[in-house]
Amino acid sequence: MTRTDAVVLGAGIVGTSVALHLVKRGLSVALVDRRGPGEETSYGNAGIIEGATIYPPAFPKGFSELASIALKRASGTNYHLAFLPQIAPWLLSFRFWSTPQHLAATARLMRPLFDLAVAEHEFLMMESGAQSYLRKTGWLILYRSECTFAATSSERGLASEFGIPYRVLDVEAARNLYYLLRVFIAADQICSLSAGTRENGALRSSFGNISHK
Repeated sequence: MTRTDAVVLGAGIVGTSVALHLVKRGLSVALVDRRGPGEETSYGNAGIIEGATIYPPAFPKGFSELASIALKRASGTNYHLAFLPQIAPWLLSFRFWSTPQHLAATARLMRPLFDLAVAEHEFLMMESGAQSYLRKTGWLILYRSECTFAATSSERGLASEFGIPYRVLDVEAARNLYYLLRVFIAADQICSLSAGTRENGALRSSFGNISHK
């Protein structure tokens, strides 16, 4: 009977990458999914390999943001009313750890992981012959008002501390950079430690083929 040291459930980008690194460490791994690697991926990361994230998700601060969540109009949040009492302790803890001081501390703890994100993906792409899917074009962040842009000052301060290259553009410079921009934007920010992939599913499938070489 063949020995299996680890079972990884789900053959998306996370599961496939975990399985690959376990195999590289000498373990016998079973990667379990209904279909092949990358064939049922959620595309939740929109093809972005994120190396420039600073802060983790935080508890909403403003009344309008909380109201949007309460009315179920926030695209990134949903809840069941009957379940709220059960998760109330977690929500209070989440709020506590979302202070500026705690967010900055968490950002410093996460930084080593994000520093490796693009390089680790690129190594697997080279090994699987999938380099053509990688685009090192950075990440363009758009702000609709000066107020929302100004609110990121602490984040930009940490980016400078971490050595993450970025540049701030005015409206005209952003439009010159990306000709499809036609809406008014107050300011832009470009982070260049992120990368993108053209075909997410194909990339995951390529990673899945490494173990068979």
